[in-house]
Formats: sequence, structure tokens, C-alpha cells
Amino acid sequence: MNAYLDFGGVGRCIVAPVVALLALSGCGSGRGSPGIVQNPPIGYAYVTSTSPSPGGAGAVYEYAIREDGSVSPLPQPSISAGINPSAVLVTGNGGCCVYVVNAGDGTISQYSMASDNTLTPLNPATVTNPGMHTFGVAGGAIARDITGNFLYVVNAADDNVAQFSIGSDGQLAPLTPATVATGVQPVSIVTSDESGTYVLNSGAPGQVGSVSQYTRAIDGTLTPANSNPVAVGTNPSILAIDSLYATAYVFSNCEGSQCAGSIRQFTVGGDGALTDTGTLVTTGSHVRGAAMVFDLESVTNYGYLLTNEMGVDTENGGIWSFQVGSTGALSPVGPGSLGLTGVAVAQTLGIPGVYVLTTNSGVDANTSATGGSLLTYLIGAGGGVTLEATTKLSAPYPTAMDAWFELAP
Repeated sequence: MNAYLDFGGVGRCIVAPVVALLALSGCGSGRGSPGIVQNPPIGYAYVTSTSPSPGGAGAVYEYAIREDGSVSPLPQPSISAGINPSAVLVTGNGGCCVYVVNAGDGTISQYSMASDNTLTPLNPATVTNPGMHTFGVAGGAIARDITGNFLYVVNAADDNVAQFSIGSDGQLAPLTPATVATGVQPVSIVTSDESGTYVLNSGAPGQVGSVSQYTRAIDGTLTPANSNPVAVGTNPSILAIDSLYATAYVFSNCEGSQCAGSIRQFTVGGDGALTDTGTLVTTGSHVRGAAMVFDLESVTNYGYLLTNEMGVDTENGGIWSFQVGSTGALSPVGPGSLGLTGVAVAQTLGIPGVYVLTTNSGVDANTSATGGSLLTYLIGAGGGVTLEATTKLSAPYPTAMDAWFELAP
């Protein structure tokens, strides 16, 4: 299992139909012979994007991933979503399903997957998010439980989690109650293999955040596990769990006088309770966390953290690599982060390595940049990563990504 929070690569130039080229603004570089696609897909990536027109419908861009890290649009390169899609979740292959949280209109788009893994809207195409009452202010995180029968959406501006059942046909239906309260400004949600569910609350600006813990009943409903959420760092943005070592990690954006990015470590007890170990790993100064994933399939466990600079004129991203010790302790791999061109948005693990989504929006505060890229990084013997491929996207404002693979990474 890969525990990650929420929240592709370049390839060779390919001969593609004109309709497919609409979703690919340029050819990337990667291994293989130019003009030839030799290998069948090993996975599929789905990237959400907001509209270039204010208030316009967003879209989901659909890609095939090949063994060498190259990426190419599916026969249907994109499909419409709601206004300002902010999170996406792939729950499985073979017909079911992909869900998109639309922060601009308070809906969730739901899609089935055809045999070629292109998306088709279910009927109805959207359901109302019962917990989202403040539109367009903050996005939502999304997760499902290990059984695949229940789905949860965090509503950051409304301080709650909306909870749904997933029908055999993929249709979402609100549970009773339809929402559960969280702390102030929840930003992410993680469901464990057992019955535990965790929500990270960022808190008010400059304040200490918290983790709300819930038990999950057989009918999927969440109940607070205790009345006192666990305190974490200042304005945290990432929660991730490494199930191999029963360890949770919380990344906070600005700790101490140097405003350092920090990763705080917690043990996960047999009852799911989190206990602060007092261990703190710092990254760069004035960085903002985007995502964290763990490679649990390798002999040596590694973790990868995405961050963005908090600069006035630039917000370029970076990827930090860590080795995970037997106690869950993190040891940096290399002297620092590997710089990214663009703002880091999301990442996931797959074959052959780590996939990162970036956007050009926000890289330079003085320009209105559009587009983004899917980057494929290979994981080396020591856990470090090297760029294998880059695919430039024509999605105007990429916001989220999820993917699935034929085999476990």
C-alpha cells in the first residue's frame, strides 16, 4: 500500500491524431525511438484543470503511461468537469471510477472508465457536495476507504467532511449524517487500512494546526475518536502515513524564527491514536508543502516530499528524498531538494518511479502563465531521483492528478 495525501512524464515525440495533439502542447524527451509507440500502457493518469475563462467549466485530461515513462493522450484527450475542479480520485480500473471535487459550484463529478480507460459521465454526471457551502474559496481533498465502498471529501472553507457510499455502479450517495465536523480549515484526509480516518486541520493563519481522528463504522460513517485533536506544527499542509512502520508525518510550512519547513513524526498506536515522538526534520526555509508519498514496495523504504518556494516573484517547486528507518525516522538523501521548473501540484508513485504534476501558473508573479508538465523521475539504488521524462500539457491551469497502474509500483 502507498499511503499518500492527497493530492505521467515525458515521452518521445509520437505520431498522433490531431484530436490527441490538442491535449499535448509539445513533445518531451525520454527513452525510445522517435515517432514510435512500442509498448502498451502500464498505467493511466488523470489531470484536472480549471478553465481559462472565469466561472467556466473545468476539465479532466486523460493520459496513458508507458514503461519508459512516456505519456500520451488517450483517444478522448479530455472531458468536461465542474467549475474549478480542485481534487481527483481514481478508485479502480475496469469500469469504475473517477471522482472530481469541483470547488467552484459545490459538486462532485463522477465518471466510469471505458475499456480504453477514457472517462464517461455517470447518470447523473454530478452529485451535490452537502458540506460545501462556500464556493471558490478553498479546494477540497478526497479519499476512499480500503474497501472501496465509501468516499470522503474535505471542505476546507466549511470545516467539515462530506461522506458518501459508493454504489456497485459507482454512483455516490450521501451517508447519514451527510457531514462530520472537523477542526479549522481542514486541508487533507487519510484513511488507514483499518477503521481509522485522519483529517489535517491547517488552522487560522499563523496558528498551530491539528489532526482530527475518527473511527469508521461498518456503514462508513465517521465518529470522532477523541474530543481533543492532536496538536501539530504551524499551518500544516500535508499528512501522510507510512503503514509499514505505523508512522504518521505532518509537514508544516513555517516553523521557528527561520520559517523552516518541518516534518513532525507520530507513532500510530494499535487503536489508531497518534503520539508525537518529538522528532522534527527540517527542510528549506520559506517553503510550502504540496504532497508526500512513500515507496513501500522497495527493500529499503523511501519517502518523497514536494514543496514550493514562498517567494514574492517565484514559487518554483522542489522534490526532497528521504530514507525511512526501522522506527520511521527520516534521513535526507542528498544535500537538499531537486529543483523543479514550475509550481509543484501533486505526485504519485508508479512504474518506473515518481510522477510529479507541475503548473506554470504562479511561477512568475509578474506574468499570467498557463500550462504545466508531467514529470517522470526514476528512483535510484540510494533512493535519490533523476528526471527521466517531461511532458508539457496544454491544460491551462492544472490543479490535481491521480493515476492507477496495472501492477503495484
